[in-house]
Amino acid sequence: MRARKPLVMVTWHGRLLGSTYHCRKRNVVAMISQHRDGELVSRVVEKIGYETVRGSSTRGGSAAALAMIDRVRNGQTAAMIGDGPRGPIYKLKPGAAYIALASGADVIPVVFAANRSWVFRSWDRFTVPKPFARVFLYYGLPIAHPGEGADLREFTRKIEDALEALRELADAAAAA
Repeated sequence: MRARKPLVMVTWHGRLLGSTYHCRKRNVVAMISQHRDGELVSRVVEKIGYETVRGSSTRGGSAAALAMIDRVRNGQTAAMIGDGPRGPIYKLKPGAAYIALASGADVIPVVFAANRSWVFRSWDRFTVPKPFARVFLYYGLPIAHPGEGADLREFTRKIEDALEALRELADAAAAA
């Protein structure tokens, strides 16, 4: 995945495992929560080849967003969790759209589903494929940067709609 244009990849919190491994060692920087559980996640994703920026919508978000914008402008692809770190499930927070707008990046929605998986009883219905499951990893079409003066809410809604359509497609493929 050699980006000719700056990119921000976005997935749902409960569906992050599929893309995390697939996108390793590809000049990707991930925003990881500053909470205690984020420390473990940060160590794991760094071990598999990501760089990280620590912060979230609830702690350290402004500084992390500025760092992500700088990284994207300098050629890295940003990896963002759309509904994290605390939800609500499948409701996109504006962070990914803001970073894309500020950096001039297009957005790529990414979702996975598996025909057999464990689904945790957490707010995000975190999904882990079972051994030997068929995994369906979907990358959506790029959502083009809308240009100067774009409305953040409208761009956020457009990204959320694309993620949801992709999730439905992945879930249908896994159920077939």
